[in-house]
Amino acid sequence: MSHLCHDFKSPRPDSSQRLPQIYMLVPALFYLVLLGGSYLGITSYLGYREALKSRDSWVQQQADFDTNRMKYETELTEVTKEKFKAEKLAQWVEGTRSLQPISVAIARALPPEITIAELSLERSPELPQQVGLTVLINNGTLEDVNRIQSAVGLLNYRPFNSQQSKAGEALEYKSMLVWQQF
Repeated sequence: MSHLCHDFKSPRPDSSQRLPQIYMLVPALFYLVLLGGSYLGITSYLGYREALKSRDSWVQQQADFDTNRMKYETELTEVTKEKFKAEKLAQWVEGTRSLQPISVAIARALPPEITIAELSLERSPELPQQVGLTVLINNGTLEDVNRIQSAVGLLNYRPFNSQQSKAGEALEYKSMLVWQQF
């Protein structure tokens, strides 16, 4: 036996066989596994911290993306509303031809001895290209109604569903004027 290891036991005969020499590697392998486990633990912990940082960065990027997306959706909604308003305004402008030329044309179509007691032009909000016309003429005839229809026709309006009724000296003419585009 080696002199480095001093044994205080008294010499005795061996009761069993000695272990094979290969088992002397067990303590060395134990320390080697301990060092390898420590290395793997440290690298795993560092990888875990890096993964947490990466996850936090990704969560922050996702939150920024969601914020930007909500901002863009809000802007898109506002633009869509403005577009809808602009389209409605364009339809209204297209449909709201000036009503003054109609009233002037009717007044000029009638001779001076005939008076207009009432002239009403009503525009439908649903169909702005249609104008409801009601004219109450004192001392009027059907020839005057034909003059009104021809004067309105020169302004690219077509009389639709015309009605005439005579009540005493007054003649009432009602019609729906529809704008014709050529």
